[in-house]
Amino acid sequence: MKRQQRIVKIVKLAWLLVCFYIGIIHFNEGRFSAGHAATLTVMMSIVTFPIGYAAAYLLKTLVWIFAQPAYGDVIGSLNFSIALWVLMTSVGYWQWFYVLPRLVAIARAIKKS
Repeated sequence: MKRQQRIVKIVKLAWLLVCFYIGIIHFNEGRFSAGHAATLTVMMSIVTFPIGYAAAYLLKTLVWIFAQPAYGDVIGSLNFSIALWVLMTSVGYWQWFYVLPRLVAIARAIKKS
């Protein structure tokens, strides 16, 4: 069991490093636009699919409906990009390391009974 826990910790660390690497690549460019937010969404969707993809587009839709008319190009701002990255990293971590292991445990319990 200790070996399995060690492997899980390594996978978690590797996943978080990939997310931070994507963030570093994106935020190191120094310029932001709606196109850059789309690039960030695509890169983060690869590691957080499917829930990260859904959360990103929900955030973009809410910002487009409520903030875009009043404040202009919110989706192209640094604050939006950071919020998007944090949201996708958080829900992706929750999906892969909280929800999925519990679903697997439930499936195994059902299979045993």
